[in-house]
Amino acid sequence: MKRVVRNIICAVMLITAMGLPSEGKSQVSLDTYFNVDWQFNIPLGNNFSNGASGWGMNFEGGYYVTNDIALGGFLSFHTNNEYFSRRTIHLNETLSMNSDQQHQMFTLPFGALIRYRLQEADFQPYASMKLGACYSQFSNYYYVFMSDQNRWGFFMSPEIGFNYYPWPNGMGFHMAIYYSFATNKCDLMSYDQSILNNIGFRIGLAF
Repeated sequence: MKRVVRNIICAVMLITAMGLPSEGKSQVSLDTYFNVDWQFNIPLGNNFSNGASGWGMNFEGGYYVTNDIALGGFLSFHTNNEYFSRRTIHLNETLSMNSDQQHQMFTLPFGALIRYRLQEADFQPYASMKLGACYSQFSNYYYVFMSDQNRWGFFMSPEIGFNYYPWPNGMGFHMAIYYSFATNKCDLMSYDQSILNNIGFRIGLAF
């Protein structure tokens, strides 16, 4: 999975570089947009891995079918970690172990989005909604062992933010805050997680 994510990042960077304009203007095109972001994520009510994390990125782009409304797609990924001190772990009905644990939750949502741009200018505040699927991997490291579980779910994420193009070279800045909801269920070992709720923010480049 890490190799797949690395290949996606390389492909996005190559496409972005090819798309940069040779002549200066405030934005590559007023009809399209593309964002590449680093993101910070805070899980809400997650009993498997509740640690805030900056181990994530977001890629999205769209086409403005009107002056204000864009349709597009997105892909992001994030990893959250949480350490648990030594405690008794129930491996099955007859076997238990006393050990500390390192929990890791990897999520990869992707799908379609709709964005509403409040104004067509160098500073472009917006609101958007993302809908799609979410792949997740829950991993529990304890002593010299590891247990994991892969799940798919439905994903939804409202977001508000802005694109800002301060220089006439086609590149600008993007910033957003978001809430995300996914139906991925985790019942690994003795943990029971039915949904994934997160809030976070993104900072990156706009094209």
